[in-house]
Amino acid sequence: MFHNASTLAREPRPTAKRLARSSVLLLAAMMAAMMATMMAAGCEDKNLGRPCDLRADGSIGALQGAYNMAAPDCPSHICTKPAVQPGVSNDLNTGPYCTIACSSDNDCNGQTRDFSNPNDTRCMKGYTCAIPFDQGKLCCQKLCLCRDFFSAAVGPVTPAACQNDAGASCS
Repeated sequence: MFHNASTLAREPRPTAKRLARSSVLLLAAMMAAMMATMMAAGCEDKNLGRPCDLRADGSIGALQGAYNMAAPDCPSHICTKPAVQPGVSNDLNTGPYCTIACSSDNDCNGQTRDFSNPNDTRCMKGYTCAIPFDQGKLCCQKLCLCRDFFSAAVGPVTPAACQNDAGASCS
């Protein structure tokens, strides 16, 4: 007896259809506005801290700093591993990571280690804005650097060549 019900009885009413369409359009507009606000506020993920390949030839010592300015796995193309400062634990296992240029510590929010993953070698202590190199293409340039490589008591030290006339000795 009920199987012969009209197909019109099963379709939503026109008012319900309009309300559903309006809700979807309103939600889409809100999402677009939120994404635009995030992009304008600088929330772009620059993958600071992402593990990367230095492509070093093995001649770099474990405590020396190094960088690769053609790292395809980094949006900035800069992969680095700062020199390990005296006083830092000998069992430091933080690997090379993608970095970006910066002007202050506020520019340096990046990926950090997942301590539940024993294979994760990303930065443990967060990032700071400092000058790591006094030679080469990155001479006297500020970069976001992982704090794991620096003594907590001293922090990153600006190379002597970059202290006064920053970059005057850079070629």
